[in-house]
Amino acid sequence: MRILDFHLHYNGKLENASRFVELWRAGGVEKAVVFGLNHEDGSHVSMDAVAKLTERFPDFFIPFAYLNLGYEDCLCAVAEARSRGFRGLKFIYTAKPYDDDEYFPIYEAAAKANMVLLFHTGIIIGTGKAGGEHGTAFQAKWRISSDYMRPMRLDRIARAFPEMPIVGAHVGAESWYEEATSMLEWLNNIYFDMAIQQFHYVRKNAPAGSDPRVIKFRIKELYDSGQLNLHRILFGSDACVGSPKANPDWPLGTLHFELDGLGATEEEKEAVRWGTAAKILGIS
Repeated sequence: MRILDFHLHYNGKLENASRFVELWRAGGVEKAVVFGLNHEDGSHVSMDAVAKLTERFPDFFIPFAYLNLGYEDCLCAVAEARSRGFRGLKFIYTAKPYDDDEYFPIYEAAAKANMVLLFHTGIIIGTGKAGGEHGTAFQAKWRISSDYMRPMRLDRIARAFPEMPIVGAHVGAESWYEEATSMLEWLNNIYFDMAIQQFHYVRKNAPAGSDPRVIKFRIKELYDSGQLNLHRILFGSDACVGSPKANPDWPLGTLHFELDGLGATEEEKEAVRWGTAAKILGIS
């Protein structure tokens, strides 16, 4: 059973990366898409750091450039990423909606470079929870809006560049599952990753000895109706390479629980774990 993890952040701590790779490989992950993350001041792990990580583990990591639209020169970054052999771009914390005209030259350059685009979609972590290694302090200064990152913001981009694979992270999160999955019906180049715990919830006050996990009712309805097309869904752990606390047991356990709980076929499971991501990335 092969697994491709389509959603990994990197904190720049190369000394901890070997442990991470060993753990993920032991869990069945053969390859993984990796990109940086934001720090508390709004800066992020550099493309150079991600390139060095990939050079250390070239048969495991697939590098994407992590970019904040409207806060850095993303057009030049696309050219740099292409020259370094990066396969795609990861976007989050955008200054304007993803589908603003200002950003289309960036997407056009990515399309010409045959890149894959991964956009955060849905609510982002904010002041209500600890920021962890992602950081939250810059969000007030930047006037961050989750609405700028809702799934429907990808519609216009996907139509403009129909040959470019576009992946929305987190299936739009709970606020926009319906919006995200409905897009799968009319746009052939749209995909979503299921990072992380998108298809189940944990019951409050579950009886002792029982499994507190339950497949979300709306997700099951969307799957049963055919709107949640698992052939267009990718596994992603949303874990952090370089973190000493990183452990694959929970995300991989979640992957198997959710696919089994939905009643996914073996063909659908293979597509989520490996097949669709491998096709997007051109991996045999």
